Amino acid sequence: MKTYILNLSGKIKEAVANTFRVCMREYQLIFTDLGVVVLLLVVPVVYPALYSFIYYPEVVHDLPVSVVDLSHSPASRDYIRSLNATPEVKIEHYCLSMEEAIVRFKKGQSNGIVVIPENFSNNIATGQQAVISVYADMKFFLHYKAIMMGSAFVTLQKGSDIQIERLMAGGLSAHQADIQANPILLNGNAMANSAGGFASYGIPAALMLIIQQTLVLSIGILAGTARERHAGGLLVPPDRRRIGTLRLVVGKSAAYFTIYLILSVYMLAFIPRIFGYPQMAGASELSALLIPYLLSAIFMGMTLSVLFKNRESPMLLYLFASFPLLFLSGIIWPLSNMGPLWLAVREIFPSSNAMYGFIKMNTLGAGISETRSEIMALWVQSGIYFLMACLVYWKQVKIADFRFQIVMPCKQS
Repeated sequence: MKTYILNLSGKIKEAVANTFRVCMREYQLIFTDLGVVVLLLVVPVVYPALYSFIYYPEVVHDLPVSVVDLSHSPASRDYIRSLNATPEVKIEHYCLSMEEAIVRFKKGQSNGIVVIPENFSNNIATGQQAVISVYADMKFFLHYKAIMMGSAFVTLQKGSDIQIERLMAGGLSAHQADIQANPILLNGNAMANSAGGFASYGIPAALMLIIQQTLVLSIGILAGTARERHAGGLLVPPDRRRIGTLRLVVGKSAAYFTIYLILSVYMLAFIPRIFGYPQMAGASELSALLIPYLLSAIFMGMTLSVLFKNRESPMLLYLFASFPLLFLSGIIWPLSNMGPLWLAVREIFPSSNAMYGFIKMNTLGAGISETRSEIMALWVQSGIYFLMACLVYWKQVKIADFRFQIVMPCKQS
């Protein structure tokens, strides 16, 4: 019994030593490959900060707009003053004609045009519908959003004021007229993205996608490099010291996991805090989601690595898959509007559940119990991809051993 225990202890120590050696070897391959260093270290560090700076501040204020007032009436001037008082719009130019406003727009002096027609005041006085034309710059969505929100708010408010004045002229009190003109009041409370900014909505989801895509791309580049370097295009080199499939997979994945665990803390904790993004998830919630996500992404990358014959091949997958994965996550397009086929396709990629779960946790304040389905799906994906990675590397090890057994007798002879 004592001999058995000693033998078992020796095997365990040997297994740990071999796994550690594989991990150190993977570190060496990572940090001596400039392309992989850029993907694993530079991109996750620079991209989140770069994207955040591009969309900072998140909301457009005081958007320069040109006004063409053809009415020249007290009502039109009151509308212009109210529009200029909104935080979204700033009246920069008072133009005499539409042609002048167009010239200023083409020169980049304004990002929109508001036209008040000649019959604006007369239509209001006679009880007819008045029309205000708003031309927004569609080159940048935030500009379009700002001018349309500002003009829509003022138009609705002025319409309500006109209705209240007419009701008061009919004998109602100010309170009665206000109730009749606005029988239902909307009290909007932003639960998560209180600023209504684009970055607070899109950047957190993009951070999760960056983790998966850079991981898969880096693992693929290292696999393509190995195939270019080893004779016969082998993923695993022929070696008389057989390490074992499980130790090979665990050692390689440990190197990626430790690197990305540190990078994920920076991306998911420090970046939201620096730029003021919603940050409602605690360390326990993030850990419960992040650990299976990293494992599933690493094992998926190792499984796909057998498909890459050279260093350039992973880039094609990266460019093709990144944009569709944003839609499959359910952040841009709702899951309720996806067909059964696409719902099945999204379960192939760990980023789908990770992005959806991260938004629920960090933006909406959901706990582990509310994101149980996403966390369990990630653990299932981790298990499936781990078995697939082991199968892939087991086959590669077998091929390498077979090549080694053929080559060695030839060299001896």
